[in-house]
Amino acid sequence: MRRAIRVSYGIRVPGTALLAWTLFLLAPGVAQAQELNNKNKELNIDSQPESVVQSVEVGSGSGTSHTVTVLSVVSRQPGDSTASNSTTIEEQSAFAGALKLLQEKRYLDAAQRFVGFLREYSNSALADEAWYWLGESRYLDRGFDDAVTAMTTLLEYFPESALAGAARLKLGYSYNELRQYQKARATLNRVLEDFPDDETAVLAKVLLGQMDAEGH
Repeated sequence: MRRAIRVSYGIRVPGTALLAWTLFLLAPGVAQAQELNNKNKELNIDSQPESVVQSVEVGSGSGTSHTVTVLSVVSRQPGDSTASNSTTIEEQSAFAGALKLLQEKRYLDAAQRFVGFLREYSNSALADEAWYWLGESRYLDRGFDDAVTAMTTLLEYFPESALAGAARLKLGYSYNELRQYQKARATLNRVLEDFPDDETAVLAKVLLGQMDAEGH
């Protein structure tokens, strides 16, 4: 199944290491988001997120943006001969380079690299992870609407991804930052339903508690 999506702008982390680093980023999420929100009150974050089939502008958060490009999202179906569970050295290197930029907190650069990776390797076995880290990169740079797009894309096209729980949690975080509290609650409650024994459920409860305290 192929569907166009407009996006503007390695070491593959295996299994437990990837999850551990994901949770490392997520754990301080509520406090970090609150701190960033307090420092960036002047930013308009009330705008509606773009649909996953509309154009997405990846900007720096200070008014700059980059050329919109087009890539295809490829959903790997059972028995799909175009998909491969193996990755080439080039794929691993490209993915590792993008992930390194994220680890260095160069969030916009990382987002651009992940978009480039998805354009070049749309059938990659790493595609779901690239969509997740693209969304994470944009979230950490306050590109909350872009984060919604990336996480929604992962959940729609790669529902069996090991990062599905983390993606749904970060989707809830993003809706909360966009002040779309009803969507945030529905998404976080879905985390509790689908991943009750996962650490993502603990973090979902934390944010739901904070929303309760703030009257959202």
